[in-house]
Amino acid sequence: MNLKEILSKASSEHWAIGHFNVSNLEQIKAVVGAAKKSNAPVMIGTSEGERNWFGLENIVALVESFKNEWPNIFLNADHTKTVSAAHDAVNAGYTSIHFDGSALSALENTSKTKQVVDYAKSKNSEISVEGELGYVKGESQITGKKVELKPSDYTNPEEAEDFVKSTGVDRLAIAIGNIHGINIDEPKLDFDRLAEIRKAVPENIAIVLHAGSGISDEDIKRAISSGVSNIHISTELRVAFREGMEESLKDNPKEYAPYKLDAQIVEDMEKLIVEKIRLFGSDGKMV
Repeated sequence: MNLKEILSKASSEHWAIGHFNVSNLEQIKAVVGAAKKSNAPVMIGTSEGERNWFGLENIVALVESFKNEWPNIFLNADHTKTVSAAHDAVNAGYTSIHFDGSALSALENTSKTKQVVDYAKSKNSEISVEGELGYVKGESQITGKKVELKPSDYTNPEEAEDFVKSTGVDRLAIAIGNIHGINIDEPKLDFDRLAEIRKAVPENIAIVLHAGSGISDEDIKRAISSGVSNIHISTELRVAFREGMEESLKDNPKEYAPYKLDAQIVEDMEKLIVEKIRLFGSDGKMV
């Protein structure tokens, strides 16, 4: 199945495919290992900063090589802010593009998202394109801050309906109180708004929840039952990497072989991803 088909299956069966951001080989190994153990489809995401670090062709080649081990992996160009950067990702071989025009005016967001959709589909009709409506604040860090949200930050259901029709996107990223990173306050998701968005947007459009790291398990489950079929995790994976690295260095003060130090780090991250896959209900879906 391609990504659109898997997301459709997830939506109809009320589970979600996990999207995990990576910026090094260890994280890729952890995502693929967890997916394989769980018999689950996964999305591997790279933000503009992450893919600049890898190099576009390098990350595409890496993920393609890991597909020999587990084919149910989809590479997403996460939070792409310009049309040209989206085109570059398409040309490099990404199977999914997230165009983030949330900081633009509604008219410009719609226009540029449609440009990305049209270009991607002209190159490969199976490329899945995600647009974003509403503004998800924060950053993928542990901030120790309180993030204030305004009513204008949230996705408007009526605007969502028009946006999807006008752009032709396959997925819609929404803002319903979700906040990037792990902050002082736990996000308070507006489930009534989520229900309105799900009702306004055609069933074949996947609803995407970014910033899943700071959201409680209970709210994640409720979001999935309310129509979310794709959830992003970044900060928690970064934390697992850093804490695992610190622990590995502490436990092995005289070890200098990176691959030996990395083994425990990958294992810790893999364990976290397996837990997330189970929470999302996507385990066993590729049997």
